[in-house]
Amino acid sequence: MDFIKKENSKKLKGALLGATLPVILLLIIGLYGYFVSRPMMFDDKTKFAMAPSTYIGVIWIYITSISYYQAFFSLSINMAAVWLLSNKTQNSIANGVIIPTAIYAVILVAVRLI
Repeated sequence: MDFIKKENSKKLKGALLGATLPVILLLIIGLYGYFVSRPMMFDDKTKFAMAPSTYIGVIWIYITSISYYQAFFSLSINMAAVWLLSNKTQNSIANGVIIPTAIYAVILVAVRLI
């Protein structure tokens, strides 16, 4: 029974790691987008270009806009984490990282379809 608890705690650590790594990477990419190259969106009705004036606006455009891939790119850090953890024989933690990755991917696709 102790082995099962140990493995479950490793999976929980992996799930927490998988939930926080993409968010941190998206926030870092958002800093780049806010200070270096702001994303532009075009209004469908008036055809005017719009750029966000806040950091939250940049993150929101990256999450919701089909034109920008930064939110999906931030999920790729989880695949690198799974690869590194699998090479170090930490398979339980690597299995825990996969769960939030799948949940984030489904949520991002649903948000972009709406």
